[in-house]
Amino acid sequence: MNQSREQVWHSDSFEQPIHHFELNNGQGLKMRAMELGATITSVTLEVQGETRELVLGCDTLEDYLSQEVYLGATVGRYANRIANARINDGEQEFELSINQAPHCLHGGVDGFHRRHWQGEQLDAACVRFKLSSADGDQGFPGTLDVNVTYRLTEDNRLSIEYRATTDKRTPVNLTNHSYFNLNGYPGDCRRHTVQLQANRYLPINQQGIPLSTPISVEGSMELRSPVQLSQQWLQHPQLKLARGYDHCYLLDREAHQGKPAAIVSSDDERVTLYFYTDQPAVQFYTGNYLYPAPARAGTHYQNHQGFCLEAQRAPDGPAHPEYSGDVWLNPGDTYRQTTQYQFLVR
Repeated sequence: MNQSREQVWHSDSFEQPIHHFELNNGQGLKMRAMELGATITSVTLEVQGETRELVLGCDTLEDYLSQEVYLGATVGRYANRIANARINDGEQEFELSINQAPHCLHGGVDGFHRRHWQGEQLDAACVRFKLSSADGDQGFPGTLDVNVTYRLTEDNRLSIEYRATTDKRTPVNLTNHSYFNLNGYPGDCRRHTVQLQANRYLPINQQGIPLSTPISVEGSMELRSPVQLSQQWLQHPQLKLARGYDHCYLLDREAHQGKPAAIVSSDDERVTLYFYTDQPAVQFYTGNYLYPAPARAGTHYQNHQGFCLEAQRAPDGPAHPEYSGDVWLNPGDTYRQTTQYQFLVR
């Protein structure tokens, strides 16, 4: 077992040091991840003899602790928004942590993105992080034991596998919040070409809470054919409301039959990202509120310098199983989720 830990960060916020792990598939794809938030801090790929950074990140632990845009983090216990920070298991109502008043976003103020996970490098291309979330953590019922495994494959896939068990009925919805920019520099992601296999999406109000059951995509909300985002930017009332894409798309059946749920290409068309998931939905987000998150080299990210493909269940899912199915995990059952990002070079 490879226990390579080449970088260690220390902070007064944690009793134990934060370890970093580097993975290498031997085919030009590398990634780095750290124990804070089980966060992906770097994904690089060799493109025509040059190393291209594909995700946004920071230089220091304090930068990661200060930013509020979830750069590369594992988010939970419930990704996305829960309306009015309240859930009901059918017998009891629970008040959750409020961090986007009056709602709960990505698990609350002290969600999984701010926790010290325990990491273990399994081999040169694989690392696993573990976390135990206590009963009542951020208001959620039940002790939830979680592990997240990152693995690089020989065909340049970054595979993310989630597993979780509980001792009380509780909603679970985990995802990774990496911001991608396939150009190799933090330019404007609106020049990327995107294709997303979804006929329906959830319209939202100004606070990001779904307004209704899923409706058919139309106009510039429709991404089933490849389109450069800038060509239809803010041409729909929903896009104007959110200052860009920040919507939950319900994936078509074909997206769960071995076909990519999304395909994204860089401006120069040299790098293409193929996105696979077994989840029913994906939150497509174009970094509409990135500024002023700290960037590398002491700078700050501007809005729209990265995009997210967050595989998940629907927002406000505990109260609305009609959106994307039952999101509650029962004792004796195991939450399982697998998402893959495959990078191809032309």
